[in-house]
Amino acid sequence: MKFLFKYMSEPFDFSKSNAVTLVIENKKLFRHTILSVSECDCNEMFVFSENFKPLDFSKSVKYVDSVLTFEFSDRKMMTKVNSFFENLCNTKYFPQISEIKALCVSLCCELSKENDYDFQFCESIETMALVKLFSFAPADASDDNVGHLLRYFKLMKEYLGIKCFIVQNLHIYLDDSECENLLESAVMHGIYLLNIENSVPKEVSEYEKLVVIDNDLCEFY
Repeated sequence: MKFLFKYMSEPFDFSKSNAVTLVIENKKLFRHTILSVSECDCNEMFVFSENFKPLDFSKSVKYVDSVLTFEFSDRKMMTKVNSFFENLCNTKYFPQISEIKALCVSLCCELSKENDYDFQFCESIETMALVKLFSFAPADASDDNVGHLLRYFKLMKEYLGIKCFIVQNLHIYLDDSECENLLESAVMHGIYLLNIENSVPKEVSEYEKLVVIDNDLCEFY
């Protein structure tokens, strides 16, 4: 997989490194780039490709606007997770889900008899309705930002097929050790990460490559 920023002379190949920090020192360009990414309108600034074919940004790339306060239970991801549980209920756990549906119908029949008026109810209960009733959500046992963020990346990659995550100011929010742990884990799990910063970090991890677009829009590696 590769990506090309508008002011880069050639694409960056993620086979060289799972993580790259793109430093955009020109504040106007930095601001414009972040706004473009956050509005999913990056075609002007970025091209992501795989096997020489452009990727659909909305399906293959995920922008995380804050590494501290992102939404862990992503709506699209939970739709996939619920579909996974629905399929399990209708196959491996079919006897159990059938019994639960029968018990629900029986309960509704008894409840309707408790009222002086006649009531109708839906006797055909969809499996998905039962799955959603229990409000499944990813449990996060980690008590640190790095573990929380990494778990999010892994879930989004597995259930939505996200190929690359874009974050900003990783070196501002995390210390050197935390950055090292996150980037090393990204390599271990095959996660591609593009970090956008406005200034060159004091320390650059061995697990990331640095690309700098300076204030005059010149490119340095």
